[in-house]
Amino acid sequence: MLMDQDRKLMSSVIDWKNEIADIAGSFEPTDTKQSWLNRVARQCGLTLRHVTSIYYGHVTDPKHSVATKILSAANQARIERGRKHAAVAIEIYRVASERLADLNEDRYRDEIDVLQRASRIIGDVDRS
Repeated sequence: MLMDQDRKLMSSVIDWKNEIADIAGSFEPTDTKQSWLNRVARQCGLTLRHVTSIYYGHVTDPKHSVATKILSAANQARIERGRKHAAVAIEIYRVASERLADLNEDRYRDEIDVLQRASRIIGDVDRS
């Protein structure tokens, strides 16, 4: 009886569709649902059948090894997305500080320093 409750808890706590969507990334115009799910299967080292069954809810309580692969790949995808966003922010701050320096470096010295410091902080966080 306790095992049934655990299964219900696991299926209600983990939103497998969102986890799989995080791994797959954006749905490109050239993608089909199968190619999109196949991308997840390749990244997780699973079969397309496993991923499809979990995505459509046919399996609500996957084996531990399958669940672990999906969850770790989803976490890795989130980390990579964060790194890309950090790189964009660093570039924006760099360009903004260069433009301010071109306008009047003495007048905008405080703003330039803040932008460069923020860029360094984000860069340090990204490396760790």
